[in-house]
Amino acid sequence: MRVLLSYFSATLFVLCFLSWHVKAQNQNNDGNEIEAISIIQEIRPTGRGNEQDVILKVIIFNAGDKVALSSALINLDGTSSFDDICSIKIFTTKNNSNFDERGDSNAILIGNNIPQNGDFVCSLTDTLYKGINYLWLCCSISAKATEGNFVDASFLSLTTIEGTLVANNPFPAGSREILLARKLLFVSNDYGSKCYRIPAIITAKDGSLVTATDKRKNNQADLPQDIDILIRRSVDNGITWSEPVTIAGGSGSGKGFGDAALALTNEAGGLICVFVGGDGLWESVEQPDKKIRSYMCKSYDNGITWTTPTEITDFIYGGGCADAVRATWKASFFGSGHGLQTTSGRIMFVAAIRETAAYTLNNYVVYSDDDGKTWQVGGKAADGGDEAKMTELADGRILMSIRHHGNRWYNISDDGGITWQSSVLLWTDMSTVACNGDLIRYTATTAQNDKNILLHSIPDSQNKRENVSIFLSSDEGKSWTVKKCVVPYGSAYSSLTILNDGTIGLYVEENYDSELYSMYFLNFSLKWLTEGKDSL
Repeated sequence: MRVLLSYFSATLFVLCFLSWHVKAQNQNNDGNEIEAISIIQEIRPTGRGNEQDVILKVIIFNAGDKVALSSALINLDGTSSFDDICSIKIFTTKNNSNFDERGDSNAILIGNNIPQNGDFVCSLTDTLYKGINYLWLCCSISAKATEGNFVDASFLSLTTIEGTLVANNPFPAGSREILLARKLLFVSNDYGSKCYRIPAIITAKDGSLVTATDKRKNNQADLPQDIDILIRRSVDNGITWSEPVTIAGGSGSGKGFGDAALALTNEAGGLICVFVGGDGLWESVEQPDKKIRSYMCKSYDNGITWTTPTEITDFIYGGGCADAVRATWKASFFGSGHGLQTTSGRIMFVAAIRETAAYTLNNYVVYSDDDGKTWQVGGKAADGGDEAKMTELADGRILMSIRHHGNRWYNISDDGGITWQSSVLLWTDMSTVACNGDLIRYTATTAQNDKNILLHSIPDSQNKRENVSIFLSSDEGKSWTVKKCVVPYGSAYSSLTILNDGTIGLYVEENYDSELYSMYFLNFSLKWLTEGKDSL
C-alpha cells in the first residue's frame, strides 16, 4: 500500500514555490554541493497514539556526489507540551516524494530522539544521493496527548561529513492540532483500487464502529463504474481498524454497487446497509435490465458478517412496483451515509428520485416497520432535492436536511416521514456548496442531560468542496449557533456518529493537495467542538 503525503512533485515545487525555498549556506566552504533545502509544513490534524505523523517535509537538492549525513539541528518551538510527544523521528524516502504515516515500507528511519527544550541535535545515519532527497521529521504522539494542543517543529540546519548547512528561514507557518483520533482508512492504490469515496459510519449496539466505503477501482466516478462496497470495524474507538470486508462486489461496468447508507435494526446485533447497483442514476431507463437498482445487506453480529445482497427495487419504483405512479419512475438512489432508526423502531432512509426522464431529483423517505422485510415510500419531501439526511426531534417529528447549493434546505414531518410540509424551508445560517453531509442527534433532554443538541457536518464553503465543518443546534434545528471547521482544506462527503464514550466520530473524504480523495476517521469531544463553552 502506498500513500500520499504527496504534496507536490519536487520539480513543480522548485518551479512554482520558490517563496518556500530555504537557501542553505555552506559554513565550511569546502565544496559541498547541496544547493537548497526546502521545507513544507504539515497542517492537517494529528491524533493520539499516531506513531509517525509528519511535521515537516524536507526536500534537499544535492548537485554533487553522494555524501554521508551526520545530524540535524531542530527544535519544537510551537509545540504546546512535550508531554504530548513520545519521540522525534526522522525518515528518508530517498527520491520518493510520498510517505505513508501508517508505516511506509519505503521509508528508512535515520534519526530518533526524545523531545527536548530549545535547539537540539538529532543524529542521522544515512547518505544523501545526487539529485533530490526527501527527509520527513515526524512525531510519535502520546496516547494520552491533550486534545486541542498543537505539535510543531523547526528544521534549523543539516550537517554532513562535508559541513553544516544552515537554513535561512526554517520556520514555515502552521502546526498540527491533536485530536482524540485521526486515522487513514483508505487512500489511492490501497488494496489495488485507484480510488475510494462515499463515507458511512455508525456505532453498533456493542459499541464498535462500522464504516461502509465505495471501492472505486478505476476512477472516482459514480455508477455505472465498477465499484465494490467495503466494511471496516473498530472496537477501540477508531484507533485500530479491521481489514476490509466486501459485502457487494462489482464485476465490471454496469455491474457495480455504491452509495451505501447504514442504520441500526431492532434485532440483536442488528445493522442494515442499503445501496444501489447496476446502471447509473442518469443512465437508468425503463427497461428492466437498464435501470439503477436498490439493495440491502444485514448483519446480526454488529457488522462482523453480512448477508448477501437482497434486491428491494420493486418496493420502491419501476415496472415491478405495485404502485401505479411509482412504477413509472425512472431512477432512485439512497443518500449515502447515516440512515435513521426512530424511537418507534421504524428504519428510514432518504431516496433521491428521478420521477421523469428529466435530469431533476425529488426526495422521498423509504421506510420499513419490519426490519427490512418489506419497504414503503412516504410522500414527497422536496422538489429539486438531492442527497438528504434525517434525525428524530425530541417530540418525535422527523427533520430532513437536503443538499442544495446556497442556503441548506430542510423539511419536517409530523407522522414519521409519511407526509411533509408543503414546501422546504431554508437555514440562513448554513450556506454551503451542494454536497452530501450528515445530521444526527447528540443529546436529548433527559434527567441526565439538560440540552437538546443536534450536529450537522457539511463543507463550510460556497465555492468548492472544502472546509468540512460541524454545525451545532441547541433548539432542535431552528438555528445553528455553533460552527467549527474540522477539515480546513479540500473535503467533501462526511458521516457522523456518537461513540459510547460520548465523543464524536467523523468519517470524511479529504483531498488535501490531490484530486483523489482519501478516507479519514476523526474523533473529537463536544468540549473541543464548542471550545469549552458551557452554554450553547
